[in-house]
Amino acid sequence: MFLLALVLTVLCVSEPAATPGALELGERLLAQKQYALAEKELRRAAEADPSSARAHGNLALALLPQRKVGEAVAEARLAAAFGPASAEAHYIYGMALAADGKPVDAAREYGRAADLAPGKPGPLSALAAAYAAAEDPRTVETYGRLAALRPQDPSVPGDLAEYLWRIQKIDEGNAAMERALAAFPSNADLRLRWGRSLAQQERFMDAAEALEAARRLGAADAATLALLGDVYERAGRLEEARATYAAALEVYPLDPTLLHALGRLWLAEGRTEEALSRLEKAALARPKAAEYQLDYGRALEASGRTADAEAAYRKAIEFAPNLPGAHYALGRLLQREGRKAEADKELATHHALYERGHRLVAAADVTDAATSRAWEELRQGKAEDALTRFRALPETPESLRGEAAALQRLGRHADAVRALERAHELAPEDARIALLLATERSRTDPTNP
Repeated sequence: MFLLALVLTVLCVSEPAATPGALELGERLLAQKQYALAEKELRRAAEADPSSARAHGNLALALLPQRKVGEAVAEARLAAAFGPASAEAHYIYGMALAADGKPVDAAREYGRAADLAPGKPGPLSALAAAYAAAEDPRTVETYGRLAALRPQDPSVPGDLAEYLWRIQKIDEGNAAMERALAAFPSNADLRLRWGRSLAQQERFMDAAEALEAARRLGAADAATLALLGDVYERAGRLEEARATYAAALEVYPLDPTLLHALGRLWLAEGRTEEALSRLEKAALARPKAAEYQLDYGRALEASGRTADAEAAYRKAIEFAPNLPGAHYALGRLLQREGRKAEADKELATHHALYERGHRLVAAADVTDAATSRAWEELRQGKAEDALTRFRALPETPESLRGEAAALQRLGRHADAVRALERAHELAPEDARIALLLATERSRTDPTNP
């Protein structure tokens, strides 16, 4: 979406072009997403007419997708300076500042753009997003103004609800989403957002109802169906969970999350042969996923293939040395084989890690100064700074949860999933992290609405 916005937001200011050839060529290349070539031509245009807001603004747009953020900010600043009455110039400056991790400054420029173009929703939409990123108290009012300009756009009330949930105004967010669903009852994306939030609120059957509605409306990608099965499990509705996973696998037969989920349930029911085939495929698809190797090992052991099970357990420990369950499973297997010294070592490791995990879960409620500062930076909309600070902390479930929150704010959902997977390995008993992981995985599927 960001790159699309860049292509569509080509600055058009009524001013004479000193070098129309370079400027027009640069704009054509920009529209074609040939950013490096566009940059070359637009630099020529800006050098020929240093006071051209149009050249500087379009040059900023060519620089942003090349991740030349500092240069883009400088060019966009010049565009706003040379085009003070141009909504487009201030809008582009806001885009550059937002990309530079400065949502407060970005909001200032978006506000100027919105004032200069009061009937256009684009600047106001960007302003609402910038206010939301900075957790500015004007966010709700700005979304209200945007809704008045775009009354048929369901994403506006959806974004408002997401903002309210993020700042822990859960009841207000729920009310906003309920109003949105009343206005747009057939919108799959709203149902999906509602289901994710209800899952995180631990209202699992309500979440299942919302996700089922999303599925009927077309949100039937693998990640959403995996989340639906997960909330059925958490609600204790194992039959519905199995049916959901099985139906999803008919459409997505190679999806490792679905294979692992159904295999794990079948293993718990003693359906070893069926479990083994699914867990083997999942482990092959994600060979470095420690939990997948662990459950595959359990299925192998239940099938009597103890040597292969031992290898799978050791592989799980290799990829996640702090995963207590892997040490326990290996220790019990070695114990049954009479390898007492090796078994005692693994079981002792399991006990130490298990106790450590409980301490880490308890410690998550006691926030030190460095962690508090990182969370505060995230609340201020400084996601990049918060990410750097969380990553500089010792790796704990809480620091990884913070890292995932910063990555989510930056739209890097796949990286957020990886951070939560590491947190889950450190504290497998932490239900909050397991739930965050399940919901965040549902955001990473490219076929989601």
